[in-house]
Amino acid sequence: MQILDSSAILMVEPSGTVSKEPQIDELTRKMTAAWRNRRDTESRYRGFHRCICGACSSNTDHLITDANGNELLTNSLCIHYLAYHREELPESELEKVRALTHGECEPTEEELLNNPFKR
Repeated sequence: MQILDSSAILMVEPSGTVSKEPQIDELTRKMTAAWRNRRDTESRYRGFHRCICGACSSNTDHLITDANGNELLTNSLCIHYLAYHREELPESELEKVRALTHGECEPTEEELLNNPFKR
């Protein structure tokens, strides 16, 4: 599992099995609220990342603001990772999500699966 550093949140690459059902709880809802308040960077890549389970990221980096006003780098699979790959996520990443202060929102199917090619 790759983790960048404290200036990123959920920039991981799961390598294990995927949950059959998404885990929708406080952490998933907190990340969803933060995601909806994100700032998209101008960085664009020629490709995209495909999760081990087939979910695809966008080709853009995104920034989430933490409780201290710091911007944390993330990607469009951040909600997906919490919902479908929770058991692989390090506690340090879950702590970052717990500390978010954007409230809570129910994720949509598109946010959970993040398939930018399904329109």
